[in-house]
Amino acid sequence: MMNNPAMQMVDMLRRGKNPQQILFSLAQNNPQVRQIMQMMNGKSPAELKRIAQNVAAERGTTVDDVARQLGITIPSER
Repeated sequence: MMNNPAMQMVDMLRRGKNPQQILFSLAQNNPQVRQIMQMMNGKSPAELKRIAQNVAAERGTTVDDVARQLGITIPSER
């Protein structure tokens, strides 16, 4: 399962790694991650959030549900 880029990222985040460094590292070996990084480039946090919500909705879920399944807590925006 650790060959899955998403799970690799979750593992690295749990170990306190910088998300940008994680993506850069994963992109070197994975064309899908490289494509995602290109899509993210230049986007504001609000735009990235909207993209993530749209992708999750297309798959019949929410960002919060995905985070819960991965054992990640998303900080409140308050």
